[in-house]
Amino acid sequence: MNQEKISKIFIVLFMAIIIVPLACFILRIKIEPINKNDKKISLNFARNFPLKSDLFDAFAVIKSDVFDTNPIPGRAIDMKNGWKFLGNDFSNALSESKGLVVFTKSELVKLKKSLENRQKWLNDRGIKFYVAIAPNKHSVYGDMIPIAKASNNTKREQVDSICNVLGINYIDLGAKFPKNSKIRLYHRTDTHWNDYGGFFAHESTMELIKKDFKDSKFNTFTLDDMDMRVTIDPIGDLNQMLQLKKNEEYIRLDFKEPEQAIQLEKQLQVPRDYHKNPLFYETRYKNDINDLKVLVFNDSFFGYYSKYLKENFGSSVFIWNYKFDKEIIEKEKPDILYHEILERDVDFLIDNYIPR
Repeated sequence: MNQEKISKIFIVLFMAIIIVPLACFILRIKIEPINKNDKKISLNFARNFPLKSDLFDAFAVIKSDVFDTNPIPGRAIDMKNGWKFLGNDFSNALSESKGLVVFTKSELVKLKKSLENRQKWLNDRGIKFYVAIAPNKHSVYGDMIPIAKASNNTKREQVDSICNVLGINYIDLGAKFPKNSKIRLYHRTDTHWNDYGGFFAHESTMELIKKDFKDSKFNTFTLDDMDMRVTIDPIGDLNQMLQLKKNEEYIRLDFKEPEQAIQLEKQLQVPRDYHKNPLFYETRYKNDINDLKVLVFNDSFFGYYSKYLKENFGSSVFIWNYKFDKEIIEKEKPDILYHEILERDVDFLIDNYIPR
Protein backbone atom coordinates (compact mmCIF):
# COMPACT_ATOMS: atom_id res chain seq x y z
CA MET A 1 0.00 0.00 0.00
CA ASN A 2 1.56 3.28 -1.09
CA GLN A 3 1.75 6.43 1.00
CA GLU A 4 -1.01 8.21 -0.97
CA LYS A 5 -3.54 5.46 -0.20
CA ILE A 6 -2.51 5.44 3.48
CA SER A 7 -3.06 9.20 3.60
CA LYS A 8 -6.56 8.88 2.11
CA ILE A 9 -7.51 6.11 4.55
CA PHE A 10 -6.26 8.19 7.47
CA ILE A 11 -8.32 11.21 6.32
CA VAL A 12 -11.49 9.11 5.93
CA LEU A 13 -11.06 7.53 9.38
CA PHE A 14 -10.38 10.90 10.96
CA MET A 15 -13.52 12.42 9.41
CA ALA A 16 -15.62 9.43 10.51
CA ILE A 17 -14.39 9.71 14.10
CA ILE A 18 -14.97 13.45 14.27
CA ILE A 19 -18.54 13.38 12.87
CA VAL A 20 -20.14 11.84 15.99
CA PRO A 21 -19.03 14.50 18.52
CA LEU A 22 -19.64 17.18 15.90
CA ALA A 23 -23.24 16.03 15.50
CA CYS A 24 -23.71 16.08 19.27
CA PHE A 25 -22.31 19.59 19.38
CA ILE A 26 -24.63 20.84 16.61
CA LEU A 27 -27.65 19.25 18.29
CA ARG A 28 -26.60 20.82 21.64
CA ILE A 29 -26.65 17.44 23.35
CA LYS A 30 -25.85 17.59 27.06
CA ILE A 31 -24.98 14.73 29.37
CA GLU A 32 -27.46 14.55 32.24
CA PRO A 33 -25.89 13.80 35.65
CA ILE A 34 -26.77 10.61 37.49
CA ASN A 35 -26.62 12.45 40.81
CA LYS A 36 -28.81 15.55 40.97
CA ASN A 37 -26.09 17.40 42.88
CA ASP A 38 -23.64 16.99 40.00
CA LYS A 39 -23.35 19.51 37.20
CA LYS A 40 -24.47 18.95 33.62
CA ILE A 41 -21.62 18.33 31.22
CA SER A 42 -21.85 20.44 28.10
CA LEU A 43 -20.27 19.00 24.98
CA ASN A 44 -18.11 22.03 24.32
CA PHE A 45 -15.59 21.38 21.54
CA ALA A 46 -12.96 23.67 23.01
CA ARG A 47 -12.97 22.09 26.45
CA ASN A 48 -14.72 18.71 26.34
CA PHE A 49 -13.93 17.30 22.92
CA PRO A 50 -14.44 13.53 23.29
CA LEU A 51 -11.64 11.24 22.16
CA LYS A 52 -9.19 14.17 22.00
CA SER A 53 -6.48 12.23 23.83
CA ASP A 54 -7.12 9.06 21.85
CA LEU A 55 -7.08 10.94 18.56
CA PHE A 56 -3.79 12.58 19.39
CA ASP A 57 -2.28 9.25 20.40
CA ALA A 58 -3.34 7.82 17.06
CA PHE A 59 -2.00 10.89 15.27
CA ALA A 60 1.37 10.55 17.02
CA VAL A 61 1.70 6.85 16.18
CA ILE A 62 0.74 7.36 12.53
CA LYS A 63 3.11 10.32 12.11
CA SER A 64 5.96 8.42 13.75
CA ASP A 65 5.50 4.83 12.55
CA VAL A 66 3.78 5.29 9.20
CA PHE A 67 5.10 8.60 7.86
CA ASP A 68 8.39 8.50 9.82
CA THR A 69 8.03 12.11 10.94
CA ASN A 70 8.14 13.85 14.33
CA PRO A 71 4.61 14.62 15.63
CA ILE A 72 5.80 17.51 17.86
CA PRO A 73 9.19 18.70 16.58
CA GLY A 74 9.51 21.57 19.09
CA ARG A 75 9.46 19.24 22.06
CA ALA A 76 11.84 16.52 20.99
CA ILE A 77 14.33 15.97 18.19
CA ASP A 78 14.18 12.51 16.60
CA MET A 79 17.51 11.59 15.06
CA LYS A 80 16.14 8.49 13.26
CA ASN A 81 18.85 6.28 14.76
CA GLY A 82 16.95 5.40 17.92
CA TRP A 83 18.10 8.55 19.74
CA LYS A 84 15.97 11.52 20.76
CA PHE A 85 16.99 14.89 22.21
CA LEU A 86 15.05 17.62 23.98
CA GLY A 87 13.93 20.49 21.76
CA ASN A 88 13.72 24.19 22.55
CA ASP A 89 10.26 24.07 24.15
CA PHE A 90 11.99 23.44 27.48
CA SER A 91 14.53 26.06 28.59
CA ASN A 92 15.93 26.42 25.06
CA ALA A 93 17.84 23.21 25.80
CA LEU A 94 19.05 22.70 22.25
CA SER A 95 20.12 26.31 21.62
CA GLU A 96 21.79 26.63 25.03
CA SER A 97 23.76 23.41 24.55
CA LYS A 98 25.04 24.73 21.23
CA GLY A 99 25.93 28.13 22.71
CA LEU A 100 23.32 29.91 20.59
CA VAL A 101 21.52 31.21 23.70
CA VAL A 102 23.75 32.37 26.57
CA PHE A 103 23.55 34.58 29.65
CA THR A 104 23.25 38.27 28.86
CA LYS A 105 25.58 40.79 30.52
CA SER A 106 22.92 41.75 33.03
CA GLU A 107 22.18 38.09 33.80
CA LEU A 108 25.88 37.43 34.33
CA VAL A 109 26.02 40.28 36.86
CA LYS A 110 23.05 38.77 38.74
CA LEU A 111 24.54 35.27 38.56
CA LYS A 112 27.90 36.40 39.90
CA LYS A 113 26.28 38.34 42.73
CA SER A 114 24.08 35.39 43.62
CA LEU A 115 26.96 32.89 43.78
CA GLU A 116 29.16 35.39 45.61
CA ASN A 117 26.49 35.94 48.27
CA ARG A 118 25.98 32.21 48.75
CA GLN A 119 29.69 31.59 49.02
CA LYS A 120 30.14 34.29 51.67
CA TRP A 121 27.08 33.17 53.66
CA LEU A 122 28.36 29.58 53.73
CA ASN A 123 31.95 30.60 54.50
CA ASP A 124 30.73 32.56 57.52
CA ARG A 125 29.27 29.28 58.83
CA GLY A 126 32.26 27.11 57.98
CA ILE A 127 30.43 25.22 55.23
CA LYS A 128 32.24 24.09 52.09
CA PHE A 129 30.34 25.01 48.91
CA TYR A 130 30.28 22.92 45.71
CA VAL A 131 28.39 23.67 42.50
CA ALA A 132 27.99 20.59 40.29
CA ILE A 133 26.44 20.76 36.81
CA ALA A 134 25.16 17.75 34.90
CA PRO A 135 25.61 18.25 31.14
CA ASN A 136 22.64 18.08 28.79
CA LYS A 137 22.58 15.02 26.57
CA HIS A 138 23.10 17.43 23.64
CA SER A 139 26.44 18.50 25.13
CA VAL A 140 27.73 14.92 25.32
CA TYR A 141 26.28 13.53 22.10
CA GLY A 142 26.10 16.80 20.19
CA ASP A 143 27.78 15.30 17.13
CA MET A 144 24.52 13.48 16.40
CA ILE A 145 22.75 16.83 15.92
CA PRO A 146 23.70 18.56 12.64
CA ILE A 147 23.96 22.02 14.18
CA ALA A 148 27.37 23.60 14.73
CA LYS A 149 28.26 24.78 18.24
CA ALA A 150 28.90 28.51 18.52
CA SER A 151 32.43 29.65 19.32
CA ASN A 152 31.38 31.48 22.51
CA ASN A 153 30.96 29.86 25.92
CA THR A 154 27.71 28.10 26.74
CA LYS A 155 25.77 28.96 29.90
CA ARG A 156 27.40 25.97 31.62
CA GLU A 157 30.83 27.25 30.66
CA GLN A 158 29.91 30.76 31.82
CA VAL A 159 29.03 29.36 35.27
CA ASP A 160 32.36 27.53 35.32
CA SER A 161 34.22 30.79 34.60
CA ILE A 162 32.37 32.74 37.29
CA CYS A 163 32.99 30.01 39.89
CA ASN A 164 36.68 30.06 38.97
CA VAL A 165 36.84 33.84 39.49
CA LEU A 166 35.03 33.62 42.84
CA GLY A 167 36.99 30.61 44.09
CA ILE A 168 33.87 28.44 44.28
CA ASN A 169 34.35 24.69 43.88
CA TYR A 170 32.88 23.89 40.46
CA ILE A 171 32.36 20.27 39.39
CA ASP A 172 31.80 19.36 35.77
CA LEU A 173 29.88 16.11 36.25
CA GLY A 174 30.78 15.02 32.74
CA ALA A 175 34.53 15.52 33.17
CA LYS A 176 35.17 11.81 33.83
CA PHE A 177 33.04 10.52 30.98
CA PRO A 178 35.24 8.10 28.98
CA LYS A 179 36.16 9.42 25.54
CA ASN A 180 35.60 7.35 22.39
CA SER A 181 34.13 4.57 24.49
CA LYS A 182 31.45 2.06 23.61
CA ILE A 183 29.88 2.66 27.01
CA ARG A 184 26.53 4.41 26.56
CA LEU A 185 26.07 7.17 29.15
CA TYR A 186 22.51 8.41 28.47
CA HIS A 187 19.19 6.76 27.71
CA ARG A 188 18.36 6.90 24.01
CA THR A 189 14.80 8.22 24.37
CA ASP A 190 15.08 9.95 27.73
CA THR A 191 16.72 13.22 28.75
CA HIS A 192 18.56 11.55 31.66
CA TRP A 193 21.87 9.78 31.80
CA ASN A 194 21.91 6.11 32.82
CA ASP A 195 23.76 4.47 35.72
CA TYR A 196 27.07 4.70 33.85
CA GLY A 197 26.64 8.46 33.56
CA GLY A 198 25.85 8.60 37.27
CA PHE A 199 28.89 6.50 38.15
CA PHE A 200 31.32 8.81 36.36
CA ALA A 201 29.55 11.88 37.79
CA HIS A 202 30.26 10.50 41.24
CA GLU A 203 33.94 10.06 40.30
CA SER A 204 34.17 13.74 39.34
CA THR A 205 32.50 14.69 42.61
CA MET A 206 34.68 12.65 44.93
CA GLU A 207 37.91 13.59 43.17
CA LEU A 208 37.47 17.20 44.30
CA ILE A 209 35.97 16.50 47.72
CA LYS A 210 38.79 14.11 48.63
CA LYS A 211 41.31 16.88 47.92
CA ASP A 212 39.50 19.24 50.32
CA PHE A 213 39.06 16.65 53.10
CA LYS A 214 42.34 14.73 52.98
CA ASP A 215 42.10 13.56 56.61
CA SER A 216 38.71 11.89 56.14
CA LYS A 217 38.13 8.30 55.10
CA PHE A 218 36.24 7.70 51.86
CA ASN A 219 35.35 4.71 49.74
CA THR A 220 36.77 4.31 46.27
CA PHE A 221 34.43 2.53 43.89
CA THR A 222 35.29 1.08 40.50
CA LEU A 223 33.12 -0.56 37.86
CA ASP A 224 34.48 -3.90 39.12
CA ASP A 225 32.50 -3.27 42.32
CA MET A 226 29.28 -3.17 40.33
CA ASP A 227 27.04 -5.67 38.58
CA MET A 228 25.61 -4.42 35.31
CA ARG A 229 22.17 -5.55 34.18
CA VAL A 230 19.81 -4.42 31.47
CA THR A 231 16.03 -4.33 31.77
CA ILE A 232 13.36 -3.31 29.28
CA ASP A 233 11.24 -0.59 30.87
CA PRO A 234 8.57 1.91 29.76
CA ILE A 235 10.96 4.82 30.25
CA GLY A 236 11.69 7.60 27.81
CA ASP A 237 10.39 11.04 28.81
CA LEU A 238 11.06 12.19 25.24
CA ASN A 239 8.75 9.48 23.92
CA GLN A 240 6.15 10.60 26.46
CA MET A 241 6.41 14.19 25.22
CA LEU A 242 5.60 12.90 21.74
CA GLN A 243 2.72 10.77 23.06
CA LEU A 244 4.56 7.60 22.04
CA LYS A 245 4.24 4.55 24.28
CA LYS A 246 7.47 2.61 23.79
CA ASN A 247 9.96 0.74 25.95
CA GLU A 248 13.73 1.14 26.13
CA GLU A 249 16.75 -0.69 27.49
CA TYR A 250 17.54 0.50 31.00
CA ILE A 251 21.18 0.03 32.04
CA ARG A 252 21.56 -0.48 35.78
CA LEU A 253 24.59 -0.79 38.05
CA ASP A 254 24.14 -2.54 41.41
CA PHE A 255 26.65 -2.95 44.24
CA LYS A 256 28.06 -6.46 44.45
CA GLU A 257 28.56 -6.07 48.20
CA PRO A 258 25.88 -4.98 50.71
CA GLU A 259 25.53 -1.22 51.13
CA GLN A 260 26.47 0.19 54.54
CA ALA A 261 24.39 3.37 54.70
CA ILE A 262 21.17 3.16 56.70
CA GLN A 263 18.17 5.20 55.64
CA LEU A 264 16.61 7.38 58.34
CA GLU A 265 13.17 8.86 58.90
CA LYS A 266 12.32 12.14 57.18
CA GLN A 267 12.53 15.23 59.37
CA LEU A 268 11.62 18.16 57.13
CA GLN A 269 8.27 19.57 56.12
CA VAL A 270 7.55 19.51 52.40
CA PRO A 271 6.94 23.06 51.06
CA ARG A 272 3.35 23.83 50.11
CA ASP A 273 4.34 24.88 46.61
CA TYR A 274 6.38 21.73 45.97
CA HIS A 275 5.30 20.40 42.55
CA LYS A 276 7.01 16.99 42.56
CA ASN A 277 6.08 13.84 44.45
CA PRO A 278 6.43 14.84 48.14
CA LEU A 279 7.71 11.35 48.98
CA PHE A 280 10.92 12.17 47.12
CA TYR A 281 11.52 15.62 48.59
CA GLU A 282 13.84 14.44 51.37
CA THR A 283 15.99 11.35 51.91
CA ARG A 284 18.61 10.98 54.63
CA TYR A 285 21.16 8.36 55.64
CA LYS A 286 23.74 7.64 58.30
CA ASN A 287 27.02 5.79 57.90
CA ASP A 288 30.05 5.00 60.09
CA ILE A 289 32.67 5.81 57.44
CA ASN A 290 33.48 9.34 58.75
CA ASP A 291 32.07 12.31 60.68
CA LEU A 292 31.29 14.50 57.66
CA LYS A 293 27.77 15.66 56.90
CA VAL A 294 26.71 16.55 53.35
CA LEU A 295 23.55 18.45 52.43
CA VAL A 296 22.57 18.20 48.77
CA PHE A 297 20.13 20.32 46.77
CA ASN A 298 19.52 18.32 43.62
CA ASP A 299 17.30 17.23 40.73
CA SER A 300 16.38 13.92 39.07
CA PHE A 301 19.90 13.38 37.66
CA PHE A 302 21.28 13.05 41.19
CA GLY A 303 19.29 9.86 41.76
CA TYR A 304 21.67 8.03 39.43
CA TYR A 305 24.65 8.51 41.75
CA SER A 306 23.24 9.28 45.20
CA LYS A 307 23.83 5.63 46.13
CA TYR A 308 27.59 6.24 46.00
CA LEU A 309 27.54 9.50 47.96
CA LYS A 310 25.56 8.04 50.84
CA GLU A 311 28.31 5.43 51.21
CA ASN A 312 30.94 8.17 51.57
CA PHE A 313 29.56 10.41 54.33
CA GLY A 314 28.69 9.86 57.95
CA SER A 315 25.47 11.81 57.44
CA SER A 316 23.74 12.56 54.15
CA VAL A 317 20.64 14.68 53.52
CA PHE A 318 19.34 14.88 49.96
CA ILE A 319 16.72 17.50 49.04
CA TRP A 320 15.11 17.25 45.61
CA ASN A 321 14.77 20.98 45.08
CA TYR A 322 16.89 23.74 43.53
CA LYS A 323 16.07 26.34 46.16
CA PHE A 324 19.06 27.58 48.15
CA ASP A 325 17.15 27.16 51.40
CA LYS A 326 18.99 28.94 54.21
CA GLU A 327 16.51 27.71 56.81
CA ILE A 328 17.28 24.07 55.99
CA ILE A 329 21.03 24.76 55.92
CA GLU A 330 20.85 26.43 59.37
CA LYS A 331 18.85 23.49 60.70
CA GLU A 332 21.07 20.73 59.28
CA LYS A 333 24.47 22.43 59.87
CA PRO A 334 26.34 20.41 57.23
CA ASP A 335 30.08 20.40 56.59
CA ILE A 336 29.37 20.45 52.84
CA LEU A 337 26.64 22.13 50.80
CA TYR A 338 26.56 20.37 47.43
CA HIS A 339 24.29 21.96 44.82
CA GLU A 340 23.72 19.70 41.80
CA ILE A 341 21.85 21.21 38.86
CA LEU A 342 21.19 20.24 35.26
CA GLU A 343 22.78 22.32 32.51
CA ARG A 344 19.48 23.48 31.05
CA ASP A 345 18.41 24.69 34.52
CA VAL A 346 21.48 26.76 35.46
CA ASP A 347 19.32 29.91 35.50
CA PHE A 348 18.07 28.67 38.89
CA LEU A 349 21.47 29.59 40.33
CA ILE A 350 20.36 33.23 40.10
CA ASP A 351 18.60 34.36 43.28
CA ASN A 352 14.84 34.84 42.91
CA TYR A 353 14.93 33.44 39.38
CA ILE A 354 11.42 32.99 37.96
CA PRO A 355 11.15 30.44 35.10
CA ARG A 356 9.98 31.99 31.84
